[in-house]
Parts: sequence; structure tokens; C-alpha cells
Amino acid sequence: MSKVAKLSDPSGRGKVAGYDVTFPTMQHRYTQEEIDAVVKVMTPNDDGEMPGQTQGKYLEQFEKDFAAFVGSKYAFGVNNCTNALKLAAIFCHIKPGDEVIIPGYTYCASAIPFGDLGAKIVWADINPYTWTIDPDDFERKITPKTKAVVCVHLLGIPCDMKKIMPIARKHGLYVVEDCAQAMDCTIDGQHVGTFGDFGCFSFHSAKTMTTLGEGGMFICQDDQIAHNVPGIRHNGLCAYQGERERYWVPAMSCVDEFLEDRWPQNFCLGEAQCALGSVQLKSVYSNNEILRAQDARIRAALADLPEISFPGIVEGGRYVVHQYVMHYDGSAYGKNRNDLLDLLTGKYRVRAIVQYYPLYRFPLFQKKGMGAYDCPVLDKWWDDSFSFPWWCGVDDPEGTNEKIDLMCERLRAAVLELRG
Repeated sequence: MSKVAKLSDPSGRGKVAGYDVTFPTMQHRYTQEEIDAVVKVMTPNDDGEMPGQTQGKYLEQFEKDFAAFVGSKYAFGVNNCTNALKLAAIFCHIKPGDEVIIPGYTYCASAIPFGDLGAKIVWADINPYTWTIDPDDFERKITPKTKAVVCVHLLGIPCDMKKIMPIARKHGLYVVEDCAQAMDCTIDGQHVGTFGDFGCFSFHSAKTMTTLGEGGMFICQDDQIAHNVPGIRHNGLCAYQGERERYWVPAMSCVDEFLEDRWPQNFCLGEAQCALGSVQLKSVYSNNEILRAQDARIRAALADLPEISFPGIVEGGRYVVHQYVMHYDGSAYGKNRNDLLDLLTGKYRVRAIVQYYPLYRFPLFQKKGMGAYDCPVLDKWWDDSFSFPWWCGVDDPEGTNEKIDLMCERLRAAVLELRG
């Protein structure tokens, strides 16, 4: 087996010596109210009894709060978005040989749960305007074996669900929305995740809201699926049905199947994480408004640089700016993204990074026989994309260190230098 280099920080986040601006490990700091919510779960009740640490009242409240926030009939807390997507794959009844269409431009977790259940992944191209899945390319790649499509609202950019849904319904396909980076992202006021059959959300520490580093939410509208989710999520655990003469006979709880073709899993989310999640929901909108204001400042500052472009947004869409990806076109001067980042990171000390490598280029998917692709837009576009350091409140609270202005000034200097 080949050796793989061990990286302490493969994401590019964290402070790095020699740079004036780097990626933080979290989008924003915890507030005192959020810290207090977690401590409360760890504190004995007035009668001295310790509250339960899982599957309790905080989970119930968080699911209720989240469903109300996104406008979903049902919401189920899980330990991460990957397993929310795994639940979606389970309820799509994915079997070996089924095809699932997934954009080539996304994080690997959008595809792994489907590949793990035996699906053949068919890579969809991106729309050159929005950088999300191209509805026309999605339709072109549907075959009699296609079972589902995964619509990834990457970077907080909404997919064109108004075009995608009629196509999917026409062909009888499941629609899974990967909303890992899209809390508070809407189209005509409707929250992403509620257009398709299933919506999957992430509360990883790099997201706009987080539940102590990991966490996720699975949403759906179907009553029968909602009935089955808790058992699939929690090892098939359930109550014995009917009245019992003795509460301990035959045992305290039962373990049963909830789908005939699937074993149950363990995707549970802890109570402290749920308590934190309910509080964090209160600030999602205001935090996203900060991110949107930062985006507006950068676009205005760089508007006169034709080499730099930004994503477009579908009509009626709310862009919540999860990561700050831009595109550089230096072809008129014989330059490319690597030339730009050599200057920006080396001479100008801004730790820009490159994110979301097309999945078909990764060894994992190539080794699994999924390296074939037909994505000409993504294949041409990606090699000149890059990301600014990004978090909620890039400038210091006191306003003493204008990092947005600094990054824009230095990117401008690098672009002009490359015109040479």
C-alpha cells in the first residue's frame, strides 16, 4: 500500500507564520449565551439529577427550532452532514448499479455516502454563471439507471431548483439537496433543502453555525420516512408495542428493522450540541448579513479588474457566501492562477488557498472506477479558481485592522503586476 503524507491541517485553515491574513479554524467565536447553553446541559438539575446527554429534550427542541427555521415538516439531528446524506441515500434505496448524478465541483462528502452503497456516480458539469450544477447537463446525463440527483448549494450559492425539480419529477428521480454550506440560503423566500425529497445540513466548525465542531440535520416532508428515521438513526432502538404486565419483560427496549433492505445505523447527536444549536440558530441571519456585506465590499473594490470574476445568483436566490471563491483569467497576459497565488501568498503575504478539487480527479474516485467525466466547463474553469481567507467579521471588532481592504489592495497589486 502506498504511503500518504500526514497533514496536520489539510484544509488550509489555522494560523500560519509569515502571513498577514490566514484562514481561521472557525467562522466566528462562541458567544457567552452559547457557552452557557452547553454548560447548562452539563450541570445537575435542582434536585441533583444529571440531565441525559443524548436523545433527550434538547434534541427535540433543536429539531423543532430547525424545522421552523427552514420551513420543513420534519427535521432530525445527526452527528454530521455526511451521515445526513447517508440517510438520504438509504431512503433513496440506492443499490449497486444505480446511477446518481452529482456535480463534480463539491466537497467529497456529497458523493461518498452514495458510492458507499454501491451507486455509480455520474459527474455533472457546473453552470458557468452560478458555478453550481448545470440543470441542462443534469438532464443530458439521465439514463434508465439513474436513481437520484444530488444538488449541492456549494459556497452558499443556491442551485437552480426551479429548473431542476421539473426535470427530476419528469424522470421519477429522487432529489437530494446538500445544504452543508447553505444555512439561510433561499430561492424566492423558500429555504433550500425543502425543494427536493431530502435536505442535508452541516454544523461543522467551518460553517456559519456549528455544534461543537461536528453535527448535522436531515430534513424531509414525507410522513412514513419521518416515522422510520429515528430507528435508522439510533441502532434500530424502539419501544415494545402494546401494554406489558412487567415493564422489564422481555427487555427494556426492542431492536427492530425500519427498512427491509437496510440495517440501522448510529448517527445520534449529543444533547450539548443540540442545546448549542438552538441558540446558534438565533444569529444565523445576522451573521450571514455580515458575510453578505463583506462580499459586497470586495466586489465593489475589485469591480474594475476584468481578470477577477465572482459567482452569479439565480433569480430570486439569496447568496449566503460560505467560502470566498473567485476566478482569475490572466490568459490575455499568458498568466494563470498559480502565477497569481505565487505573488499573493509569497510577496503579499495573503494565505489564499484552492478549494474543492473536481472529485473525478481525486485518487479515491479514480480507484473506485469513477474517474470518467464529461465536464468541460468545470475542467476549464477550476484551474484558475482560488479562495480568499474568509470568516464572519473579517475586520477586527474594533475596526483597527481593515483586512478586507488589505486583501483587496494586495490582490489588485498582484493582478496589475502580472499584466507586466
